[in-house]
Amino acid sequence: MLILAIDSATSVAGVALLNGEKLLKEEFSNYKKTHSETLMVMVDRVLKECECTIQQVDAFAVTIGPGSFTGLRIGLAAVKGLSLATGKPVAGVSTLDTLAHNLCGSDALICPLLDARRQEVYCGFYDVTGAIPYKLHENLACSPAEFAVKARDVAVKKGKDRIILLGDGYYPYAEFFQQELGNCLQIPPPHLMLPRAAALGSLGLKKAQQGEFEDILSLRPVYIRLSEAEYRLGRGEL
Repeated sequence: MLILAIDSATSVAGVALLNGEKLLKEEFSNYKKTHSETLMVMVDRVLKECECTIQQVDAFAVTIGPGSFTGLRIGLAAVKGLSLATGKPVAGVSTLDTLAHNLCGSDALICPLLDARRQEVYCGFYDVTGAIPYKLHENLACSPAEFAVKARDVAVKKGKDRIILLGDGYYPYAEFFQQELGNCLQIPPPHLMLPRAAALGSLGLKKAQQGEFEDILSLRPVYIRLSEAEYRLGRGEL
């Protein structure tokens, strides 16, 4: 089964092509250019270098959030267009699940973090000892302080003596997290720190094998919290 995975939920643009469990090619970019400039160019290059046409792809995988409001819309629009043009199904995967899958096999508490702006992070709490990430608590949008309290609480309840943080939500508050979590805190190396389209494709493949596809017409980003425009509208500022 050929899976084309497309991720643009954060500052990273990623595209990967998998043939079953075999990763054929992955492209990763985290440098300046916007997703609208790079994403479809990457898709075209990945397919060409693997001597594959878009019609040969069996299913698409896409990150559905949380993440950048603009980035999510670009990725979903691209995948919806490809799906409607080819008639191939789409597997939607949480951005936090995708990040957690980078560390598959670890016995630590895995906590992916995304920068949610406004002094908040999107966060998740996962057991990744199995083949897919197992969510230990609902995903949240909260302050770094609230996250640190919850991470310690979940770690104690689940008997985890190590807490691994990853994702772009770590960097703005690195010093704070180091102080709050102390010796139990670990940070992965750079190649595992950000979302990878290969991890997205792996989770998308598992969903595809089980027939867990999205309704392409009703598929929407999972933001967790209101967008800035919705927030301001609710406060009567617009």
